[in-house]
Amino acid sequence: MERYGNAAFFPLYFNCEAGRRNAAWLFLSLSESKDFLSFQQNGVARLRQPPFKISPGEMVMRKLKWEHILLFLLQLLVNMATVGVAILLNALIDAAQISITSKDTSHIQDILIISVLYAFCTGILVYLSNRYKACYIRKCLLQMRKTLANGTLQTGIADYEKAGSASYVTAFNQNFSVIEEKVLQNRIAIMDSVICIVLAILVLLYMNPLMAVISIAAMAIPSLLPRLFTKALGAAQQTVIESTTAYNEKVSDLLNGYEVIKTYHAAGEILPQFSASASQLESNKEHFSSLMGTLYGLTTFASVAVQFLVMSLAGFFAVKGYITIGSIVAVTQLTGQVISPAFELSAKISELKSAKPVLETMRSLSNPAVPEKSAVRPLKDRLSLQGISFRYGERNILENVSATFEKGKKYAIIGKSGSGKSTLLKLLAGYYPEYDGQIYTDENAALPDESAMIHQNTFLFKDSIRNNLTMWKPYSEQEITEAVKKAGLTEFVAALPQGLDTLATENGSNFSGGECQRIAIARALLSGKDILLMDEATSALDEQTANAVERSILSLENITCISVTHRLAPEAMPKYAAVFTMGAGQLH
Repeated sequence: MERYGNAAFFPLYFNCEAGRRNAAWLFLSLSESKDFLSFQQNGVARLRQPPFKISPGEMVMRKLKWEHILLFLLQLLVNMATVGVAILLNALIDAAQISITSKDTSHIQDILIISVLYAFCTGILVYLSNRYKACYIRKCLLQMRKTLANGTLQTGIADYEKAGSASYVTAFNQNFSVIEEKVLQNRIAIMDSVICIVLAILVLLYMNPLMAVISIAAMAIPSLLPRLFTKALGAAQQTVIESTTAYNEKVSDLLNGYEVIKTYHAAGEILPQFSASASQLESNKEHFSSLMGTLYGLTTFASVAVQFLVMSLAGFFAVKGYITIGSIVAVTQLTGQVISPAFELSAKISELKSAKPVLETMRSLSNPAVPEKSAVRPLKDRLSLQGISFRYGERNILENVSATFEKGKKYAIIGKSGSGKSTLLKLLAGYYPEYDGQIYTDENAALPDESAMIHQNTFLFKDSIRNNLTMWKPYSEQEITEAVKKAGLTEFVAALPQGLDTLATENGSNFSGGECQRIAIARALLSGKDILLMDEATSALDEQTANAVERSILSLENITCISVTHRLAPEAMPKYAAVFTMGAGQLH
């Protein structure tokens, strides 16, 4: 497991977790941590959760450090150029007054030339900054997608089933839209506002300290408005997430259950459920948008009112002779560059804080508890179960199951549906790490490292048959051909237009159930695992093909096979070392 690296320091423009200040410098101290191991009752060493979870955003900070620095420098230059416009305006207006009085336009001509060149350079900076912002956001999203995908693939099957596939669909789709719009863009806007405010105040302090003090005092107003909306926005965003997940579940039911719906003519019953879920989602989105609109409306009103007040004060100071006309224009613009960003800053912070549920979800899914990966060791003598009990929720599935499976021998488990035989195979495959009792591989209290499982329902990737067999790993043609032969696929592959390079459509819909099942069997055989777990692996095959595949598997040497089945060919019975019966969660 990768350790959390050494301390890294970089300005993070807003600390979303705290959310108490308009902007902050976040010190990310990712100190070396120990691998916290716990040894469970079942003898499996697992990693406990680290002292803190690294978020996808923090991962991006580490991976894209120089991109962050470049973005900050570009924004600094753009804002320096923007604030500098006020200084040029001051000089231009004062030069115009002098030219009118002295009838000499040479001075104002020089300033006009400088202004044109300045505007040209500023335009180039803004163009480069906007281009880089888009590139920066794309890089951040790409890195976060990779982090989420890696976390998903590291997640244990039990945790994945608990979360539900709809949660992951929401995370990979809806959540990234929220992250782009409400996190990344807002963080850039917050950084931009902070830089603009600081530079404008510094120039104001130089030109007119009194106006600078008034502008700073006016900034206190925006901090009051978002506090009225923070809790409501967070709750509204969480509601949107929940309704999006519920909507995705309905979409999944509609698409995956399409054949069942059409068979039983249930479209009229399914459609209202789908419509209700879609309506709830849009209603929750509308509520969130309404809250955001109210917040932006109030901040806009307050911003305009405060700017009018400051402009009136500037005019009063000009009448009294405290400042020049050029200074009035410059001060007015600078105060606008203080107050307007301050109001925008407050609104962006509130919007950013509303995305906290999304960030928490992404953090959780990207940082699963990962079991320690032990060194691969082949099965030498036997696989033993001692007093295995397992509960799923409130229901007892297995009760004090004990058995021994010797290397190279073949075993069958028969029983009624729901008796727990498939669950037993999943425990052996390591799907569910939490159980009572112990599983021994030879003399080691640990799950077997080398096992392949063939499920009753086969999944095929939208790729070639070859890649579905090899799982993109480098096997020789001889090894592939041998696995194909043992699975009874030789004639099937030979009849395909591109042979093994023929593409499977979505989930193998262009093949029959039996053909998909044999591909799955060939995939398991090709993997070369010591232990082969078969969950009704031949149920989709006709009797003749099933018997042929069964004979091929039973003839495999040095392969321990544990098969859950509802039928056994009479001629194959003698090749099984033992036939167990599962009933009421117990093995006999």
